[in-house]
Amino acid sequence: MADLVTEYMGLALPSPVVLASSALSNRVENLQAAEAHGAGAVVLRSLFEEQLEAPGATIAAALDGAAWASPDVRAHFPPQRVGPHEYLSLVERAKRALEIPVIASLNGSAAGGWTEFARDIEQAGADALELNLYAVEADPAVSAAEVEARYLEAVSAVREAVTIPVAVKLSPYFTALAHFCARLDALGVNGIVLFNRFLQPDLSLERMAAVPTMSLSTPAEALVPLRWIGILHGRVRAHLAATTGVHDALGAVKQILAGAQVVQVASTLVRHGVPQLGKIVAGIDDWLDRRGTATLDELRGLLSQRAVQDPGAYERAQYVHLILSQNI
Repeated sequence: MADLVTEYMGLALPSPVVLASSALSNRVENLQAAEAHGAGAVVLRSLFEEQLEAPGATIAAALDGAAWASPDVRAHFPPQRVGPHEYLSLVERAKRALEIPVIASLNGSAAGGWTEFARDIEQAGADALELNLYAVEADPAVSAAEVEARYLEAVSAVREAVTIPVAVKLSPYFTALAHFCARLDALGVNGIVLFNRFLQPDLSLERMAAVPTMSLSTPAEALVPLRWIGILHGRVRAHLAATTGVHDALGAVKQILAGAQVVQVASTLVRHGVPQLGKIVAGIDDWLDRRGTATLDELRGLLSQRAVQDPGAYERAQYVHLILSQNI
């Protein structure tokens, strides 16, 4: 058998497969099941800045101001039952129940009092903290530079508040993603998680209104993190984590070959059950055995673009070649 032990942000993981922050990671029994099936670590479900600054009120105000939304939109946003105390209790219970690292998660977009909650999370026993930066920047008057400055301020506040490792989870919607990741690196971020998924509203022709939708990821979505992990590997010190679209062992192996330190999975577990995680771990081990490879470190980043002097120019050349080669 191959050695799947993985270092992630200074933490020792028995495997590179991590339970991602999701509805599954809100219950200790699910976390225990993930550990039993070979998870290297678990990321708890996110606590949102709105739940800390004004539980329920901020969300309600946003919904009240959504003139485009259908009258029954609130049905899609039930009252928030998890607050700061409940979240800290989840961290403590998870730490008592598990031997693998427990990574807490905060979801926000700007520095504020909620970032100080990171200290409470550390004191509750979390091994690391994942900061999920999520915001739909819809104001035409706000520039990309202003958005990035706000994000960096939030990350800096969290990084300064705790001594445990900090990862930042990003969306792919940055004009210069590599540059922003380098700025995160300069702040001392230990991990970069690529990528979070945005809520995509749809229009209901029956209700004549916008309605929120949430769908599971598909394997096709893995190509976006695959590209950026391949570009960033070796160019930032922070460990890279792949998430969104990783559904099986081969998908996980591809991300590791591109340079991912770990892969985070959720949708495939929702669809097939937590035992699917064990199949992914076993599949990685089998793939390594068939190649006669003893450790993951022998493969990590082997197919990244680290050896390419200008990844942007390389990507552009590949794009032009692919388009011009199409003949119908």
